[in-house]
Amino acid sequence: MKKTALLLLLVFLLTSFTPLAAQNEATPPSRLKVGVVLGGGGAKGASHIGVLKYIEEMGIPVDYVAGTSMGSIIGGFYAMGYSPDELTNIISNIDWSQYIGNKIERSLMSEEMRVNNSTMQLQVPFSADNLFDHDPSSSFISQLPSSYVNNSALINLFNDLCVGYQEEMDFNELPIPFACVATDMITGEEVVLRSGSVPNAMRASMAIPGVFSPVVMGDKLLVDGGLVNNFPADVLRDMGADIIIGVEVTSTKDITIQDIKSLPQVFSRLLVNTTSAKRVTNRTMCDVHIIPDISGFGMLSFTPEAIDTLVGRGYKRANDFHDQLLAIKEAVDASAGQPVTKNLHAPHAKNLSVDSVMINSIIFNEVSEKESRWLLRKGQLHAGNLYLQNDIDKAMKIYRGTGCFDEITYLIKETDSLHHNNQLSNAYNLIVNVKHAKPHLFGLGVRYDTEEGAALLLKIGLNEKNFNGSKLNLSAKLSYNPKVNLTYTYSRIGLANFNLAYDYRSEHFTTTTVDAAESDLANLKYRQQKISVSISQFHLLNLSTTVGASYISTSFDKSALVEDSFFDDWFKPNKFVAPFINFKYDNLDDAYFAKHGLYASLNTHYYWDPKDGTNNNFDISFALQYHITPKNGRLTLIPQAYGRYFLNETLLYNLRNRCGGEIEGRHFDDQLPFIGISYMETFGPAPYFLRIARCDLRYNIFGKHYITAIYNALYLDGFFHGAGLKYAFNSPIGPVSLMGQWSDLYSSHFSLYFSFGYTF
Repeated sequence: MKKTALLLLLVFLLTSFTPLAAQNEATPPSRLKVGVVLGGGGAKGASHIGVLKYIEEMGIPVDYVAGTSMGSIIGGFYAMGYSPDELTNIISNIDWSQYIGNKIERSLMSEEMRVNNSTMQLQVPFSADNLFDHDPSSSFISQLPSSYVNNSALINLFNDLCVGYQEEMDFNELPIPFACVATDMITGEEVVLRSGSVPNAMRASMAIPGVFSPVVMGDKLLVDGGLVNNFPADVLRDMGADIIIGVEVTSTKDITIQDIKSLPQVFSRLLVNTTSAKRVTNRTMCDVHIIPDISGFGMLSFTPEAIDTLVGRGYKRANDFHDQLLAIKEAVDASAGQPVTKNLHAPHAKNLSVDSVMINSIIFNEVSEKESRWLLRKGQLHAGNLYLQNDIDKAMKIYRGTGCFDEITYLIKETDSLHHNNQLSNAYNLIVNVKHAKPHLFGLGVRYDTEEGAALLLKIGLNEKNFNGSKLNLSAKLSYNPKVNLTYTYSRIGLANFNLAYDYRSEHFTTTTVDAAESDLANLKYRQQKISVSISQFHLLNLSTTVGASYISTSFDKSALVEDSFFDDWFKPNKFVAPFINFKYDNLDDAYFAKHGLYASLNTHYYWDPKDGTNNNFDISFALQYHITPKNGRLTLIPQAYGRYFLNETLLYNLRNRCGGEIEGRHFDDQLPFIGISYMETFGPAPYFLRIARCDLRYNIFGKHYITAIYNALYLDGFFHGAGLKYAFNSPIGPVSLMGQWSDLYSSHFSLYFSFGYTF
């Protein structure tokens, strides 16, 4: 109130001497400069927008803006000319989970990346350079990522909104002069950013350690400025502000142990504690200090509803300071000798989400010319065309979806104008900067279910993340039924992958096909080795094709069977040469809880016995799933069909039709899923054509909790039925599900099936 009284006195004095000032037209009055400081606070910073909206409605010109963390983002965009209404629309419509999680739509990923993401909870890229040195900084542990999120998605988002202000510049040249604060991790000192790249500066100011990767600027490694100065009113004073309006989004309630439970709450409290002394000092610099009501919201409350509420609360709280803000308006007008309105000193930044740009040329840095041509073709980018944010972002996601790049960021720089449709248009160069991923990959997957017990997947991929050349992948499933795969691949960019693979599997399973010693169910075991040569696609999206041939050797353990020569032909060791063709189309939006998309596969083999021509067989199998979610709601309908047909009758057990369980290909590559039985049913020698129709009805109860009703029918000289009711939770480390199932296949049967983790 004391400062408000002083402002009113200043208004009186200035208005009293206005006639005298008017007499000296050669020296116009130097009006008071207003600065706005915006504190950090994650999503709670949306309330800044409401305050800015009220300030504009009061007619108060903003001459300087400074901010930290979320305050730097809101402040930076405001300084580039965005209005509060535009900011509200931008912040509320951004899918922050996509940017914070650095997500890529599954349909834009390569086949290799999809498989990795749907089978392994942990993936760690690493480099072999100096890995075996004694230097601790070269160890495998030292190569773990420094953060959960890298720079790519957020930098590209900021660049999309900063077209015209992406290059190195003095921030005083923005429509409103701007500054933000970051922390140098090397020295621990405060760094005030008033020049350079605006998107990079904002990105550095909000780089929460451990969540977002640090930003390198010269010899500095920058992270969230809230660690040293979360409310930089002093920065505004140094910029030249005479009057400071401060907006802070900290809680005013007393904090208890019960209020600090989550990581965002811990970090928020850490900022408060570490910067409390400077915050108190900076508050005294403010002529008006506004603290909106942010109760009930946290740092990650980025839903559209939360953003709208926070903006409204900021506006409402600013209204409580109407008299003080009015005094500021009158003082500024009086100092100028006339009413003053908002004045931008430079053009409004382009928003690539609504303003298309003409791309004159496309330049890729750090890739070969051959790779550049492939990237252009894959991303469907062509010089001379108009592009919006979605077009360019889709191309960047496709590039990241190859798994070959850690970061892909781009700049749009204005160049000479071009003629387009007989009109002269501003033209831009699209400059794509890439950071290659570490070439090798270590992966770990964990799973448990009631059919097989616990299982562990280990993977080492040497050169897996390189575009071209030789790659070697070793994966091992350690469980009751172990599997090993060793694959050598030679990749030619834009052409194909040439593969040589060795597979070993040992399967111990339960079936009803044969008589056992003292049970209706037999516990059987077989071992299989397979050597394959094949040609597969090079980074095709959604569609994958593999053509090749395998040499397959299979042997059985018959110790669980009754001594009977009748079984000798069924379970005798056999060897085949098997040419094959596999087709798969998959544009599902999620591997386990898809709402939309189609999955279809078609596989065919010809089994040729080089020693006995009578054992030759041909088979063809298919799978089809279609996911339909009306109005993108909670209910998803999933009609499905599975089938396998083979041409000739065979007594060999490993070539017969079989079904059972929830997982396709569980114990044999050609095993079809059938809900209702927890074991594997094998048919033979007939039927030659096994057909299964199925329909799932899945309902999203809330959050990541689902319940699914399942019905399937099998045709085998008549229909047999199976049904299940499943609850599932989509946990961060894989699905957790419990299913009750029943089937009348041969005999009425009910069982429970529990599973946790990804399928492999």
